[in-house]
Amino acid sequence: MKFYESGDNRKPVIFLFPGTCCLYSSFNHILDGLRSYFYTVAVSYDGFDPNEKTEFCSMEDECEKIEQEIRKKYGGRIKAAYGCSLGGSFVSLLIQRKRIHIDHGIIGSSDMDEAGSFMARIQSSIVVPIMYRMVHTGKLPKFMQKKINEADNQRKNWLLDF
Repeated sequence: MKFYESGDNRKPVIFLFPGTCCLYSSFNHILDGLRSYFYTVAVSYDGFDPNEKTEFCSMEDECEKIEQEIRKKYGGRIKAAYGCSLGGSFVSLLIQRKRIHIDHGIIGSSDMDEAGSFMARIQSSIVVPIMYRMVHTGKLPKFMQKKINEADNQRKNWLLDF
């Protein structure tokens, strides 16, 4: 695992966590804007960078390495962490583990995949039948349609756009 740091190290620290199968460099286009406010650290997970000979073992192993870096270089506390997709799952897991302090966690389009297999089975047993019927019949379940019917016109249009 590598950490790509840039900017003025006297500014608040923000860690950037890329999504599944994305490289740390996916943040390059926003780094200039962020450097005005933050010292940026883009994380390169093991097994994702083609220039490294590493292997991704588990979310927990990667979190341990990230936590060690934050404790060692930043006193166990950073101002913010942003993650999208898999990166959002890392941010939520780091917050959940409570081994470091993150003032602000920002999660974009994360699957929050750290649920255990038991909870994942319960959640999917609820969601899959609903989604299956919606996809195959093209109709919303009655409880969803009722909520839409109760919504005001602006919200109703927004909901039906999806």
